[in-house]
Amino acid sequence: MKTRKQKCLALDLAYSLTSNPLEKEAEGKCLLPSLAASFWFPRGSRMDALEEKEEDEQRVEEKLKGLAVSDDLQHVETKVSVEQDCVPKHSVDMSQLPSSYKTNSPKEKQLLHIADNFLQQYIHLCPDRKPLFLHPVNECGVEKFVSTTVRPTLLPYMELYDWDGCASFIADYLVMEPLECPITLPSALYSPTTTLKRQRGNCFDFSLLLCSMLIGAGYDAYCVQGYATLETCTLDETQELCPLLRKTPETQVPKEEVKKKYRIKPLPDMQSKFELQQEAKKAAAIEAAQKNKERDKKEAEKPKREPLHGLRVHAWVLVLSGKREVPESFFINPFTGNRHNTTDKRFLGIESVWNHRNYWVNMQDCRHGCKDLTFDLGDAIRWEIMLSESNPLQLLPEEEEELFDSDTEREKRMSFDMPPSWVAPVRIPPREFETRYCQGKKVTLYNKAKLEKWAPYLNGNGLVQRLTIYAGPDYAEVVEVREWFENREDILVRREVNKQTQLTTDYFNKGHSLCLKAHTYTSLEPKTGHTMEFYSEVRVDGLQKRVETASEMTEYFVGRDDFLYLRHVDFGKQGEETQRIDTNSQPIVQIKECFHRNPEKAADEDVAEYIFLIAEEDIHLTYHLKDKYITASKKLFHKLPERTSKEHKDFMTPETCITYQVLTILKIRQTEEADIKLSVSIYNRERNEESRRQHEAMENTMKDELLGQKEQDLDYLSPFLIRNGCRDKLNQEQALRVRDDCLTDFKHHLTYKVNLIQARLEKAVEELQKRHLWFQENKNQLSTKEKDDYLSSCSESMFHINLLEQRLNREKRMAPQKYLALEDKLRMDPHLAEHLGYI
Repeated sequence: MKTRKQKCLALDLAYSLTSNPLEKEAEGKCLLPSLAASFWFPRGSRMDALEEKEEDEQRVEEKLKGLAVSDDLQHVETKVSVEQDCVPKHSVDMSQLPSSYKTNSPKEKQLLHIADNFLQQYIHLCPDRKPLFLHPVNECGVEKFVSTTVRPTLLPYMELYDWDGCASFIADYLVMEPLECPITLPSALYSPTTTLKRQRGNCFDFSLLLCSMLIGAGYDAYCVQGYATLETCTLDETQELCPLLRKTPETQVPKEEVKKKYRIKPLPDMQSKFELQQEAKKAAAIEAAQKNKERDKKEAEKPKREPLHGLRVHAWVLVLSGKREVPESFFINPFTGNRHNTTDKRFLGIESVWNHRNYWVNMQDCRHGCKDLTFDLGDAIRWEIMLSESNPLQLLPEEEEELFDSDTEREKRMSFDMPPSWVAPVRIPPREFETRYCQGKKVTLYNKAKLEKWAPYLNGNGLVQRLTIYAGPDYAEVVEVREWFENREDILVRREVNKQTQLTTDYFNKGHSLCLKAHTYTSLEPKTGHTMEFYSEVRVDGLQKRVETASEMTEYFVGRDDFLYLRHVDFGKQGEETQRIDTNSQPIVQIKECFHRNPEKAADEDVAEYIFLIAEEDIHLTYHLKDKYITASKKLFHKLPERTSKEHKDFMTPETCITYQVLTILKIRQTEEADIKLSVSIYNRERNEESRRQHEAMENTMKDELLGQKEQDLDYLSPFLIRNGCRDKLNQEQALRVRDDCLTDFKHHLTYKVNLIQARLEKAVEELQKRHLWFQENKNQLSTKEKDDYLSSCSESMFHINLLEQRLNREKRMAPQKYLALEDKLRMDPHLAEHLGYI
């Protein structure tokens, strides 16, 4: 009973907020019960749980050997697949950082004190385990607890709302920096904002930023401190298959065999069984030799087991199931952004995990990697939690009675909330998000493949991704090149070039002017062989595919009303007359058209095949086969000779030739490839020159309108002041003269306006009278339509006359009022008020 009580007091020590060195030394012998209950050594089979004294001595010798290995780290050569620049560690400008980066709040200091006590007991109980990554220094040299460095962030980009988008962005945006020592923890942990600004970091920086974005997107994500293989820690993917080359497994639905009541008896096998056995032995020997050869080749390509296996420190992200409809837990390698199962062999062990709320230590055995681990963080036996979210002790009833008096004080000490993150809000500008890669480009080497990525609009031809496939691991002989494009006006999205056959295949999105879907060719010149696929649903003729060579052409159709599905054309040699008309035209020898069955017609009336023999001037018709018939109906039509001279003979021109469409498509494709243009959204003001010009024109128009408004607001007396030579202050005589000139000018204006309206009115009345006299003289000779036109014109003239009369009366009525209003305005004008105010 006494031992149990001491253990409870020891747990209080881990969460105590205040203690002095003497108290620590006195209570240092008290141990965490859950930490003492489990021991795990990350070095795998080289270290076991030792209990006897002789085994302890052997463990010390193995430690010394491990240190000797670590001294030779500088001689270990590693291959990094991603192109990296040898850039020295960046110095951070601390003058631009907030005060939270440089100091700790009182609550953060209490948290660091709790972490120190927790770490001391952990080291005392588990001396053979590596130290925990609890409170490294940040970019300002200030110790910060790792959980407070996590800053949950949701950025305003659709791509970053899912885990795969966040992971791929972090893997592309940041440049990997290896740890200073591969078997020790980093000396510092930068904030996510500094990592984004530097655009480079180690595995802990990658994981911290990715975890912050995933938590902000609603995932149950955690940073993981553990151990991984050499390839994972150094981002060596030269042994991995490129993700673009992985084939998704096709699920085949098994076909149900229909059992027949009667079966045909098979023919007897007349082959020699001895010969079959000999052939089987030969095939088995050849297959075994091939397997041995492949096994030897794989063994030769397989990297040798490195001396630091199981000791290399790595950090990655754990996503638990539950939130965001995640069905099962998985790992994310932050260097590649790829998802892995929690049983993946590349992850060799876990020391601890943390998020923005707490910190957990793994107490499970990792000798066999992570395949046997349970990720139930609420299990106090398998995971030791640092800040208890509830009372972790499961006491017996009699123990509860003894400790009832101290429960209240213990709960107060244990109830410690994680302080908020000290990191400033994470922001990524739109231009940086679009650029994505460091300096706009990223190169990754895979097994017999190289993947290159570029930012949009960086290349003039719209190239954003290129995959080069090689014949061997030495990356010497190119087998195939695949390219992806964006923002092209010709809507080209992908191109595949086979270097062995020199065949090029272009793939287009919907919306091309020629309705092209794919185009396979060796050259864009005619008569070199072309295979074109079209979006048949948007074509009027329903053309789906066209295969053209120098001597023939085959077209495939879908969904036509006339049920045509195939047209085959045979070409002959080019003659002198056709060559004179068009060098690319070829005479047609034969045209063959095939039709599907039309159910609305009888079989002997429904044509299945047309054959046009141009030279013989014959047409062969073959009808569909009727039921219970073994031969189809056929007809032959022969063209009678025409009695015309040879000079009137019509040759086939490019407009009438069936190959004219092919030539047109090739000319358009040549023009598109010669002058590649990229399309820019109208909302992208930085790149859209037309939009920018329109915006600038709009701004200039607004400026002109403002200037016009200002000009309108100018002094209306300026012309009269200048006319009378008045620059500064006016005397009474000058003021009266300016007033009289202004009133006289306004009176002339009103008179001119009334006279203008009067003249237009008199002219309209005179025209109406003339039209009326003309009608009276000729009304007996006019047709009904002319009379209607006269009446409609008279109606329009009367309307115009009435409108002019109303305007004239209004001007005569309003003129005196406007004149008096101007007199009042002049009397109150600042220039004249001093001299006219009393008049």
